[in-house]
Amino acid sequence: MEKESDAALKSFKKLSRQRFSCSLDAEKALKLWLKSHPELAISDSETLKLAVFKQSGRPKLNQQPDSYEYQITGQLYWSLKNRAQRLQEKGMFMLATNDVSDTLTMGKMLELYKSQQSVEKGFRFLKSPDFLTSSLYLKKPERIEALLMVMTCCLMVYATLEHKIRRELKAQSVYFPNLKYKPCQNPTARWVFFYFQGIDVLTISDKQQLVLNIEDRHKVIIDCMGNIYDKIYS
Repeated sequence: MEKESDAALKSFKKLSRQRFSCSLDAEKALKLWLKSHPELAISDSETLKLAVFKQSGRPKLNQQPDSYEYQITGQLYWSLKNRAQRLQEKGMFMLATNDVSDTLTMGKMLELYKSQQSVEKGFRFLKSPDFLTSSLYLKKPERIEALLMVMTCCLMVYATLEHKIRRELKAQSVYFPNLKYKPCQNPTARWVFFYFQGIDVLTISDKQQLVLNIEDRHKVIIDCMGNIYDKIYS
């Protein structure tokens, strides 16, 4: 609404600088402007009658003008009623379902609707180029179904890891750096995987193995995942 008001103000200033040959033309131009800006209104509107002298210089005393021109003036304002209506429309949307059972309440339906974002976010991750799905070409329907099954299982593991990491970070009151290296408690599993790149295992004479490049931030995630992961990275 603020952007529309600024644009309308510039447009009205341009209109108020125009001069018309008669008052009817000025009123007609004002009506057309108001029609194109229905949310706004004008107070103290007035059509000024301006004298026009063809001869250059200052007119003489009691000199009659050669003609008259008309100019529009007024103050713009945004109706509070229109503003309240716009705000109400912004906060409303419609949800429809074919589930007509008595067990589904409006609150439950809204909760289920919002929870779809997590599922859609996961499948969007599967479609990303990083997952290399587009590099596979399968012709037989059963192979396509098998690939979808594997991808869905991968997504389940991915979502479970992400949920556990976020839950334990909050439970233990610890933080992990996000993409901007600011502490957070809701990192994506993809970012955690990326951050764990560069960790290597050094094998000495087939008897001793050392995990290299472990930092304190890695240990935060390892501690959140539990004893099994602690043994892997120890």
